[in-house]
Amino acid sequence: MTLSRRAFLCTLPAATAALSACTDRPADRRLDAAFVGQGPERGHRIRDGATSAPRGETIRTEVVVVGAGAAGAAAAWHLARAGVQDVWVLELEDAPGGTARSGTLPRSAHPMGAHYLPAPPPSYGALYTLLREIGWWVDGPRDDPLFDGRLLAGAPLERHRAGGLWHPGLWPEALGDPARNEAAFARFHDHLRALAARATGEDGRPLFAFPVRASSHALRHLDRIDFATYLERRGLSSPALDWYVDYACRDDYGLSARDTSAFAGLHHFLSRGLEADRGTRLFVTPRGNDTLVEAMLAAVPDGRLRTGHAVMAVDPAGRVDALDLAANRIVTFHARSILWAAPRFVLPHVLPRAADPLRPGDVTYTPWRVTAFEVARAPGGVGAPLAWDNVDVGADHLGYVVANHGETGPSRPGAVLVLYEPFVGRSPSDLAAARRRLLETPLRVATSQTLAALASMHPQIAADVRRVRIARWGHAMIRPRPGYLFGSARARAAAPIGAVQPCAADVGGLPLFEEAFAAGVSAAAWAIRRAGRTPDPDLALEPA
Repeated sequence: MTLSRRAFLCTLPAATAALSACTDRPADRRLDAAFVGQGPERGHRIRDGATSAPRGETIRTEVVVVGAGAAGAAAAWHLARAGVQDVWVLELEDAPGGTARSGTLPRSAHPMGAHYLPAPPPSYGALYTLLREIGWWVDGPRDDPLFDGRLLAGAPLERHRAGGLWHPGLWPEALGDPARNEAAFARFHDHLRALAARATGEDGRPLFAFPVRASSHALRHLDRIDFATYLERRGLSSPALDWYVDYACRDDYGLSARDTSAFAGLHHFLSRGLEADRGTRLFVTPRGNDTLVEAMLAAVPDGRLRTGHAVMAVDPAGRVDALDLAANRIVTFHARSILWAAPRFVLPHVLPRAADPLRPGDVTYTPWRVTAFEVARAPGGVGAPLAWDNVDVGADHLGYVVANHGETGPSRPGAVLVLYEPFVGRSPSDLAAARRRLLETPLRVATSQTLAALASMHPQIAADVRRVRIARWGHAMIRPRPGYLFGSARARAAAPIGAVQPCAADVGGLPLFEEAFAAGVSAAAWAIRRAGRTPDPDLALEPA
């Protein structure tokens, strides 16, 4: 989700009014609010480095995977398929999932972050292997697949709010002059169709592939300019189109179109095939992409996934010191290969001084706040009916998805609405300030801010809100700004350091499940070869 946001935080007076509307009621209906998911304390403990914990056990193993999000889970899954069983997976938090982690409220489970997976293009065979294994791809060839319909987002899929009314879909035709908007969109669509028809470059590779490093060299030069400039140079601009492409960039990347690589912007619209040709098929579950992570982590041998372990030191020769937070002791692992599936910016804090080629500013991240509201009644709105994705055009937030959308079985009252808010900044200082606001805002104020955002779309909803759960992601999404995807910074981020192979989505360049999955699968292939085995051929990916 995404639009031309300006200031992120709601004004305090409006926020306070929204909170009062929820808390000034009988005691048995008081609002239940809490922060959930990762907090900054554990990450800052790694950053600061010092620990007086005693040393405990020493474990010798083939592979250590650091991080149990999508990339780490994909790596562990590939290792298991290739017969490498001597694997340990270490996770800082008390539950796996990374930015795909989920939570549960009485009404429904809900995502805390990444919440859907578009049907992949036929060329992405490795991901189809996973979907086949877990039963999501039921039958048919990859170019005409039959998926389990229970996992696909049902209609209505999307609606947007403009001028006080809800409208179907996400094209805000009423934003500005309709004739200009229609003409601009037609030109934009023609431009995309021309690129889709071209399909591949002279090197035979797709113009826009998963993983992004497998894309043809033909258009990689577009990574050097921003998407807004690219479109403006081609006369592809109108109020509705500007909003629409900005929305797409913020949804996938946490960046405005003005700050997004033009290659990344086009990749969003073309990497899975034109929506007009393939339709809109999204895998959604109440738990979001945590469902996929859990399925892959099932391949980890019993007892080999250790949560609550903070990696405090990594030696490129193959040693990992991890602090068992519950036992307050250091567990030392000696491994042939270390797959770093945690955020890339953390690695310099645990490697020996000067061992990491990463430079300050090489990788930058957008902070996000994700809030789940349990409401007694599903919201309505004048115009289009409630959809899975509900977007308020012109708002600073990105709207909300309905976690229990499309559920089967007897009808139940209420819903869980998940609101997404990127803390968008342009400069490093902007991002640092936004991150501080995110992490330092007290619970009551954060609750009032998110309630105000929800109430701006549904003025009477405050009395129906029963529970609020707020997840704060200080470094949620790598920012594919101009020059990152095919530049030296990403190359430094992705390069192995002795026995250490970085492999989270940030070293791929796009903050998407598809990119994290590819990074984990590729890193596992690297470790499998180092173990003298053969990677699973069904998971082969295109070379860089």
